[in-house]
Amino acid sequence: MKKDFWFLGVCLGLGIVLSIAGCSRPVPKQTAGTAPLPLVSSDQVVLRDDGDRDSLRQAVGASLRYWQRQDPDRRIQACGTSYQARDFITSLSRFLEIVNSEVEDDWEGVVAREFTLCQTGSDQQAADILVTGYYQPRFKASRERVPPFIHPVYQVPKDLISARSFAVQGEEKIVGRMNGERLESYWTREEIETQGRLRGNELCYLADPVEVFILQVQGSGVVEYPNGSVQQLLFAGTNGRPYRSIGRLLADEGRIPLAEIDMPRIRRYLDEHLDERQRILHYNERYVFFRLTELKPGLGPVGSMGAVLTPGRSVALDDACYPKGGLFFFADRAAGSDGWRGCSLVAADDPLCS
Repeated sequence: MKKDFWFLGVCLGLGIVLSIAGCSRPVPKQTAGTAPLPLVSSDQVVLRDDGDRDSLRQAVGASLRYWQRQDPDRRIQACGTSYQARDFITSLSRFLEIVNSEVEDDWEGVVAREFTLCQTGSDQQAADILVTGYYQPRFKASRERVPPFIHPVYQVPKDLISARSFAVQGEEKIVGRMNGERLESYWTREEIETQGRLRGNELCYLADPVEVFILQVQGSGVVEYPNGSVQQLLFAGTNGRPYRSIGRLLADEGRIPLAEIDMPRIRRYLDEHLDERQRILHYNERYVFFRLTELKPGLGPVGSMGAVLTPGRSVALDDACYPKGGLFFFADRAAGSDGWRGCSLVAADDPLCS
């Protein structure tokens, strides 16, 4: 059965400040040249969360701590409107107050009354959302380039320039490299992997280029060396190039049905079609860099915001489209007594565009 997904941005995640005492909803100033995305009423969707409160507290807490580290005057574009970091802090703090209230059995109802939902895209865009999950992969590796370990994992190269440009409507992340006095886009995945552009920045080597790709998609992983020692690889940055899903590519090309897209299925296809592998992997220009650290027992995948990801709550979203550290309502619409199968509040704790 085809699934129809709605992805809705909750106002607290989008930084819309509420006047708690009067429950009023002030309307932030609209930025020039932008159109607000449609607000969603309680008649259109029922705000319901099927997860447990502890995991929700953990995920929202990670988002709140992220915003508390930011300049309170920092501006963020969300839902067609410009907000400040302090707006996110106010909204997320109030949300945690509601969730932590032991007397609020109907806390979802309180959130629905005090906060406004904003649909993040059209119904068709929502229907086309591809949903994926996280895990922390574990790979055999070598510190030296010794066959079969010939595929490098790189640290952030010294010539990578990463900065933010601030404007009234929000901020823009700039990533590139200097070519003389001119700033250019950084090398693509294809250029990095076929032209040896990052030689000298190797952290370790894996035995399979697909394993390197999987590691980058997940954003963290564990490597085990021949002597039995282990280390953890954590996200450290990207080349700033656009993220393009190879799963979506394989579905669009008719190679794998969209309903069957997951990492094991993609990997099997790549293993069975070695002549296509490089083209498919290079379709995603985004390249992820890592840092090595000692493995801590019980530590799960770590997102690009530096926080441990929360099972069932943390999601990866393109922060060119969705605010990093925001809170969103995700609903899987299907046939049933109330028309819904699975609803949850999720936090953008691992942005794809970090």
